[in-house]
Amino acid sequence: MNVNCFFGSFPEIDLGDIVLRQITKDDAQDYLNYMSRTEMRAFLTKDNIPENIDRALEEVSYWGSLFTAKRSIYWAIALKKNDQMIGTAGFNIISFANSRADISYDLDPKYWGKGVMLKSIKAILNFADQTLGLVRIQATVMTTNDRSIKLLERCEFHREGVLEKYEIVDGSYKDYYMYAKV
Repeated sequence: MNVNCFFGSFPEIDLGDIVLRQITKDDAQDYLNYMSRTEMRAFLTKDNIPENIDRALEEVSYWGSLFTAKRSIYWAIALKKNDQMIGTAGFNIISFANSRADISYDLDPKYWGKGVMLKSIKAILNFADQTLGLVRIQATVMTTNDRSIKLLERCEFHREGVLEKYEIVDGSYKDYYMYAKV
């Protein structure tokens, strides 16, 4: 794959009521609002919860810069009707040399259980297959995050093992599963 050809204009994906689009600095307040919700704390490390708008701006700027820096791609999940960001999804890391990527995602709890993330992840996986030619996509998920585990399994990821005491979440070490789609 010619990596430089891929990193032209940002690939927006229209999914009807939602759009996967480039993350911008204007998304910082929406990001802060949903990442700060109580429901999110059970699944996020302290470093992943922005404590103020400046920290949220740093986060969205980082995720938005992955594409322009030709390192990876991460999308804002936005409502088509008003362009409000309600989540993010994409590849934290792409190893082009190894045709491998790490996928992650987050979603405003107001939209949990509505099929938004399933639709988004399926579109991103389709994009990765058709455009990037990735051989392996992997994800880590807390062993107690049943909703995310079901999502990965519905997207044909398979559990490969357990990462014991992988991260500290809500003050204690948590075990994670490693999932992969090969």
